[in-house]
Amino acid sequence: LSMSSQNLNDLNFYNATDRLTSRTREQVNLSLGKGLNIGGALGYMFNKNIGAELGFSYLLGGESEAKHIDMDGTTDYTLSSKMLRINPTLVIAAGFEKINPYAKFGFVIGSGSIMYESIEKEGIDIKVRKEKFNGGLAFGLNAGVGALYNLSEKMTFFGELNMVNLSYAPTNGELTEATKNGANELPGMTIRERETVFVSSYDRNAPRPDSQPRQELKQKFPFGSFGINIGLRFSL
Repeated sequence: LSMSSQNLNDLNFYNATDRLTSRTREQVNLSLGKGLNIGGALGYMFNKNIGAELGFSYLLGGESEAKHIDMDGTTDYTLSSKMLRINPTLVIAAGFEKINPYAKFGFVIGSGSIMYESIEKEGIDIKVRKEKFNGGLAFGLNAGVGALYNLSEKMTFFGELNMVNLSYAPTNGELTEATKNGANELPGMTIRERETVFVSSYDRNAPRPDSQPRQELKQKFPFGSFGINIGLRFSL
């Protein structure tokens, strides 16, 4: 589930309705860290109370949606994510035999991508835009509490409440799909129209030819989450 969510108004990611007599706006708060997390870890217990783990996980992020409605038609926006994460952690366990409570604290390093899609419908016309943001690394913190239940000498079941505090600022953006009524518009676009480089600062008055990507300021996307991890641990 999402945690530490925020709004992304710079991407037009809010609900909007424009009518003849009214114009409304509704905030959409989201975190791209929500979704399905699949992973594993290698660990070593120095004694029955203290150990260390190196975890690897893959986030299949769930979709977040926003919608604009006006007199001419509608535009639907969708954001989703994927991220490979490495998670070194310190493990502190009670050391009990049958049911063993524990806590984990560590760092998260992630490499991922964000997909931003818009579908504009105006009359009989349908425009689709899909943009991929990637590049750079994400850094954050991770904590969890759980318990181990010994099934046998070598196999243990675990259940864990886990929390991730993470943000990610991509360095590159690329328009991967641009169609109007099914016709591909990408071949007719310049590199400047298709590609973006996200930077910490730039000169807006500096000339940049159409053969180079355009520059935009970096934006941090929220990837905070909390959820339940369940699985099996095998001891050597």
